Amino acid sequence: MLAGLTCDLCGVARRMTDDPPLDIPYRPRLTRIPAFWLSMMWGVAALGGVALWLSPVARGTLGNVFLVGEIVASGSAAVSSLFTALWHRLFNELELVVPAHVKTGEPLVPVVRLVPYETLNNVTVKVKLVDRYFQKSQDGVERAQRELASITPLRRARLRGRRLTSLSADFVAPFPDTPHESIQADIMADVLGLLSFAVPALAWQARNLREHGGYYVEAKVRVGFLSRKYHKRVITYYVGGSFHVG
Repeated sequence: MLAGLTCDLCGVARRMTDDPPLDIPYRPRLTRIPAFWLSMMWGVAALGGVALWLSPVARGTLGNVFLVGEIVASGSAAVSSLFTALWHRLFNELELVVPAHVKTGEPLVPVVRLVPYETLNNVTVKVKLVDRYFQKSQDGVERAQRELASITPLRRARLRGRRLTSLSADFVAPFPDTPHESIQADIMADVLGLLSFAVPALAWQARNLREHGGYYVEAKVRVGFLSRKYHKRVITYYVGGSFHVG
């Protein structure tokens, strides 16, 4: 059945000509997504850990704690990779567009662009403006954050497949009144960066420290039980008797 107004001559739904589908690839098969094979690899590792744990000899040799930790870690990685693969099959494009800088008191309008491969139901998009800053603690300095504003432009809605949906949120650029830089945090990030040659995971911690401070726009997109967060930093500034940047 054709939905909407139709042309009297050809009978084609006008919505198909007024808003034609985009020329994008079709939804990729699960086996063509690298994260799927990564989940299979971690799944095999988890099953191998279970097999060793069931063996009294292996359990006595490797230790119960080690085997249980391996099973939990591998199983969690397998589930996470599978969810990532399923997410990559939903959208051809999903982008958070945020202005590079905004003057204090002026409108800050981020835009979430979504192009699903196929029509999706139960889609929720929530956009937040978050202040990530540093504060003093007994140990020196710690990371903190606060939510300044939140808008839900889409709640359990339906997105048409192969078409662009743009969602905007209206915020007001805040006055930069919290410390977004810390000398102690910078020093710690440099130390972690040096140690990352021996422990690669420390590079992630160092990057988080360097990128923590600032105002961020966060967009959380949920489709059923799958969800992802996207964030981008925005610089706010105030020009008056003095110059403030955050």
